[in-house]
Amino acid sequence: MVLTKQSLKAEFGRDYAKHYEVEAFKEHGFERRKCTKCARAFWSTGKDTCGDSACEPYSFFGKRPRADYSETWKKFASYFKKHGHEEIARYPTICRWRDDLYFTIASIVDFMRIEKGKVVFEYPHPSLVVPQMCLRFNDLPNVGVTGRHFSCFMMPGQHSFNHPKEKGAYWKDKCLDLNYGYLTGVLGVKPEDLTYVEDVWAMPDLSSFGPCIESFAGGLELVNSVFMQFTKSGEAYKELDTKVIDVGWGFERLIWYASGTPTAYDCCFGPARDELLKRSGITIDEALMAKLAPVSGEIDLEEHADIAAVRRKMAAKIGTTPEELARKVAPLEALYTVLDHSRALAFTISDGGLPSNVGGGYNLRVILRRSLAYMREHNFNFTLAEAVKMHCNYLQPLFPELLKNYETIASVLEIEEKHYREAAERSRRIVGEIVKKGGVSDKELITLYESQGVTPELIEEAARAGKVQVKLPSDFYKQLTERHTYAEEGKKVDDVGYDVGGLPETKLLCYEKTNPLECDAKILKVYKDGVALDCTCFYPEGGGQDSDRGELQLSGAGGKGAKAIEVIDVRKFKGIVIHGVGSAEGLKVGANVKCKVDAKRRMALTRHHTATHLVGAAARAVLGKHVWQAGAHKGEKYATLDITHFDKITPEQLREIERVANELVMKHIPLKKDFVERGEAEKKYGFTLYQGGGSPGKSVRVVDISGVDAQACAGTHVDNTSEVGFIKLIGEERIQDGVSRLKFAAGSAALEYIAERDAILRKASNSLRVSPDQLPNAIDRFFEEWKERGKTVDALSARLAEQEIERLKHEKADVVKSIIELDARALARAAGEIVEHKKAVVLANSNGDVVCAAKPGSGYNAAKMLEELLKKFGGKGGGRENLAMGKAEKKVQF
Repeated sequence: MVLTKQSLKAEFGRDYAKHYEVEAFKEHGFERRKCTKCARAFWSTGKDTCGDSACEPYSFFGKRPRADYSETWKKFASYFKKHGHEEIARYPTICRWRDDLYFTIASIVDFMRIEKGKVVFEYPHPSLVVPQMCLRFNDLPNVGVTGRHFSCFMMPGQHSFNHPKEKGAYWKDKCLDLNYGYLTGVLGVKPEDLTYVEDVWAMPDLSSFGPCIESFAGGLELVNSVFMQFTKSGEAYKELDTKVIDVGWGFERLIWYASGTPTAYDCCFGPARDELLKRSGITIDEALMAKLAPVSGEIDLEEHADIAAVRRKMAAKIGTTPEELARKVAPLEALYTVLDHSRALAFTISDGGLPSNVGGGYNLRVILRRSLAYMREHNFNFTLAEAVKMHCNYLQPLFPELLKNYETIASVLEIEEKHYREAAERSRRIVGEIVKKGGVSDKELITLYESQGVTPELIEEAARAGKVQVKLPSDFYKQLTERHTYAEEGKKVDDVGYDVGGLPETKLLCYEKTNPLECDAKILKVYKDGVALDCTCFYPEGGGQDSDRGELQLSGAGGKGAKAIEVIDVRKFKGIVIHGVGSAEGLKVGANVKCKVDAKRRMALTRHHTATHLVGAAARAVLGKHVWQAGAHKGEKYATLDITHFDKITPEQLREIERVANELVMKHIPLKKDFVERGEAEKKYGFTLYQGGGSPGKSVRVVDISGVDAQACAGTHVDNTSEVGFIKLIGEERIQDGVSRLKFAAGSAALEYIAERDAILRKASNSLRVSPDQLPNAIDRFFEEWKERGKTVDALSARLAEQEIERLKHEKADVVKSIIELDARALARAAGEIVEHKKAVVLANSNGDVVCAAKPGSGYNAAKMLEELLKKFGGKGGGRENLAMGKAEKKVQF
């Protein structure tokens, strides 16, 4: 049998007593049935349908007190703590511990680690609950519309690990017993309203899978209990070594069910919803919403992408027109969307995420701009920062970190709103052309969004103003965001030519306390340009640090005439260190060699690696806790550190970063470098441990600069910050949206850099015949004089250009050509002025700018004239029949 999710579901269903039936079902009178509408197998005390909203309408509405977010969690956690669970704090929404994920998409991700390509679990307690806030962007078209979809939501993870090996872990019987107890005893669901639907959960590659049971009440799915039990083995399957219970509760749905409001948005945002509703000026048609709420479970823009068709269907069901439904519901849907997206931004920015045009930041910018577009479209009378502040206040009892980080969140939003307004202003002309055209393809729309910031909302706004019908894809945001949920796979190390199969892992002596620069080793394998040893004191390239260099000494016969072979690079492949040499001639398997590391280079690299940690800590102290490492390189002459920051770093801030970093150097802080069990390290240091990315392996090497910085790091480091010597910031540049690169030197490299700068300064001082301290004033004086002379030259050039233009106007020829020293725009203006008197004109300047203009009806074509000219002089350009512009590669001559 070919294993698929469907074949497994059929097999598990045939043996349902083994996979689905539990003691709680027997105890409370639940029997197995087939849904009369969808034929799915489910358990109930007497219902005919499975309870899914596709098979029965929502029926849990009513006028009840609105459930509070924090209080609902307290009751949830209290129930499970009474039944042997540990309550733990949420993990960040930015998934720092997994290099393959940007966001925490489910509570079970908190405990998943990647080890040798496989998922393993790291958990602080065998049975626990966690109020995990999660991010998903695949349902954006549904957010604000269906009443139940969120981009940011809490998944209260109820997890139990490694049954029966772990004391305190449990399996299906207890899991469903707890489920029944919470739903009926705490949430207040009547037993006769409950249904338990059979299903199968599986990883795409079937590396782990098992039965799962979905719990429904009143047409609403409240929780899915997943039992990770099996793994694929050939064409069969076997039990996992670590069995895991992964219960993903829908917290917003629990609050919704308890509150009985028309939508989950009406109760899950607390007073933030009430205040923003008042400020927006929206009046809710209570009677309409009461009719729409029971059938809203059928709305799913994932399955039905045409929102107009969905509205027609819903309008027919509740007895109104699609136009009336849209008029009354669209502003409310927009407000609900802003509420959801602003809460998502509150959590992600608080956790160190930044909107940008790359990686996971791309999705954050999408929801931010989507919110701003809705606010602009409906003239909402509040800012995004104000909406976020309301969430922070409401959620403070449960998530106090949001309010603590509010100032940073507000600063990020302020800058992003400014960028959005600029994009909207720039895109007006583009949007006007799209509206006239009547439509735009999905590919074109994505390109317009990424290059110009043009959103579908801006196009729709312009279309309404121009009373033009424009068809846009309803799944636009899904297309944008689904590419940015999972991180791109890094480039695989090319190990062609290095067959390391069968070799034992190389023992790395650079991690030992003595950290020797010399050692004796045995040759295990020889390659054309490299050699593998049983141990080495060389540091292989990794973690952004360049490799050591040095030499291998091979003794001659009788121990005389030692031969030295230069080591030019050192790399590690699958745990085996390959020492790159120009030629491996003379090296033989089994021979003994002495490894000698270039001590000066090693010290430079070591200082730069420790300096990188200090500069990063200084940047966080100066710019804020949102700063994260986005990349680093440690070379011999200098190092670079890429950091996330939402704004341009000022010269004053750079000076302060340098000052703080050197202050840390002078504090003589000792460094601890120890291998620690991964779970213990995470518990002690938190997820700032992963500044350089996730760390594979059961234990991590922690480099701890006490009270300053602690990171999982495999690089070489000094023993005390004072050994770094001195740190000099060399420069800063914005390498991509939201990321700045700091370039610096430390120790001897810093002194060499300062000596070079000093020599340049003295040379400049000698050239200008002033002392170094007078150099700034002298430069200012020369610059002002140069500007004045430039103005005079420009004025004379302008007069000469005017005279040349007048001369060309009165030339006898129909087509005139000339070289005029004006910039490209001025050339175009001049050509337009001349062509009023001539049939055609060709102008150029010494920089290669070329303009061709032709009078309408003259018989000349400017675009063809430019094409002919560029064939002769090279270059690129284009235009229309009347005006064309380009850039020539060679100097244009007439």
